[in-house]
Formats: sequence, structure tokens, C-alpha cells
Amino acid sequence: MPPKKKKGKGKGKKKGKKKDDTQLELEDKFKKTMDEIEALKDHLAIRREFTRRSKSASAEMARKKQEAEKELEEHKEDQRAINADMTRQYKTMQTEMGLRIHQLETELGRTRSQLSSTEAELRKSYEDRKKMIEQRDSEIMDLRLKIDSMEKAYENVLREALDNLMKKLDDAKELWEGRSAIIQGKNKQTLLDFGLNPLDI
Repeated sequence: MPPKKKKGKGKGKKKGKKKDDTQLELEDKFKKTMDEIEALKDHLAIRREFTRRSKSASAEMARKKQEAEKELEEHKEDQRAINADMTRQYKTMQTEMGLRIHQLETELGRTRSQLSSTEAELRKSYEDRKKMIEQRDSEIMDLRLKIDSMEKAYENVLREALDNLMKKLDDAKELWEGRSAIIQGKNKQTLLDFGLNPLDI
């Protein structure tokens, strides 16, 4: 009888050890999944920040980021609650843990999909921005060419106007000099008529 009891106790210990190994394996898998989700969520938040800066719909991206942070905090609270329950509800926790892992794997798939979508949007934003810069540079070049052309046209107009003004001044000078010579001749003759010598005055 006693040897049978010892064998029975040995089997119980082996069974308990197997359960502990299963529990540790579940815990490791859960922790690894949580760490991976947290890392991906951090990466997703960074990508969202870049997308927010490059797109006009910044309010929507900020809202998604806040939701993701809130959801992450909820996951942390759930994990703390599960860790507290582990000491009191061992068997129940195993079932909940398996279900939770399945939910987190689904969440991980959704997060990866969101990350892929965000990266595609970011690439498109960069391409759109590059096209806008190229278009702006082309418009600036066209404007500079137009400005250069207008400057040359104004310079020609101004030079022509100055040439015309100088010609008019030269014509006016010649006319004034001619009239001045006539007036001086008349004045000289008038002085001679009065018996005065213009050189004596």
C-alpha cells in the first residue's frame, strides 16, 4: 500500500509540473505578443505623426493616435488585472489567457494592416509634395523669365524715351540759340540807332 501512495504522489507532482510548464509557456507567449504589439504600436504612432504633418487631415490622424494610446492603456490595465487574478484564479486564468492571446493576435494583424496603410499614405504624401515642389519651381522659373523679359522691355522703352527727350532738348537748344542770336542782333541795332556802341556798354 505505501509504495502505491508514493507512486501516486509522484504522478501528482509530475502532473503539477506539466501544468506549470504550460502556464509558463502561455505567459511567455502572452508577454511576447504584448511586447510585439507595443513595439508595433509605437512604430505606428511615429508613422502617424509623419503622415499628420504631410497631410491636411491632421485632426483625424490625431484622433486615431489618441484612440490607439487609449487602447494601449486599456491593454495594460487588462494585463495588470490578469496578473492579479493569476494568483487567485489559476484554472480560470488559463482559459482567459488563451482567449486573450487570440484577441491580441487579431489586434496584431489589424495593427500591421494599419501600419502598411499608413506607410502607403506617407509614400503618397511624399510623392504629392515632390510634385507640388516641382510645379512650384517651374512656375517660379516661368515668372523669372517673364520678369527678365519685362525688365528688358521697360529698359528699351525708358532708353527710347530718354533718347527722344534728349533730341527734344537739343532741338529746343538750337531753337533757343537761334532766337537768342536774333534778339541780340535786334538789340545791337537798336543801340546803334540811338547812337550807342554796344561794346561801350
